Amino acid sequence: MKILVISDLHEPSSRRGALDFCRDLRRRYKTDHTVFIGDVTDWHSISFHAHHPEMPGPKDEYELAYKAIQKWRKAFPKADVVLGNHDRRVIRLAESVKIPAKFLRNYRDIWNTPNWNWVDDIIYDDVYFSHGDGVGSGLYPAFNLVRKMGLSCTIGHHHAAGGTKWLVNPLRRMFGLDVGSLIDDKAMAFAYGSRIVLRSVLSAAVIIDGVPNHIVMPVGKGEKYHDSRFGK
Repeated sequence: MKILVISDLHEPSSRRGALDFCRDLRRRYKTDHTVFIGDVTDWHSISFHAHHPEMPGPKDEYELAYKAIQKWRKAFPKADVVLGNHDRRVIRLAESVKIPAKFLRNYRDIWNTPNWNWVDDIIYDDVYFSHGDGVGSGLYPAFNLVRKMGLSCTIGHHHAAGGTKWLVNPLRRMFGLDVGSLIDDKAMAFAYGSRIVLRSVLSAAVIIDGVPNHIVMPVGKGEKYHDSRFGK
């Protein structure tokens, strides 16, 4: 398989050129499958943490995120979507006030993505794909998961972690791939991290027959995906 792995989008707060970047990767590597690695949505407005006073409320945030996700759905009509902790917020909030599951809509219906397969985790070509929340932090979160799982792992969640680290023994070769993210660090949804020195690694990945390629998104001044090349 040739798998395009799209990192955390946190819609409606993804980087301006993220969609073009991912479409270009699909064309360049001729990928035949797509995996969104979690946190497709942000849901700042219903977070269990403090809300920014100037952020949209739940209805407005949903409409903004819905509009953004429809662009991704049009570009990638068939995909697996590994659920992230932010994606789950709406269900977690409902559960916290004791609303039974039968009264809740599924993610496919909520976001009008009929051919997106929303899953907790998935395995392709002996590579385990999960969002990565609950793994622990550090420089190599995916590699930490490899050591626990005993197989190659691909995760998102850790925005400042990006790249591949290998573990090889006499029987097998395994990798831990941290995909990074495709968020706009300057968006108000991430104001809580404005004083954090480390910034997000803007990137995606392509895994070809079980071999990973981590690709950084060129967003510097004068580079192909700089904000100035895209409308707001």
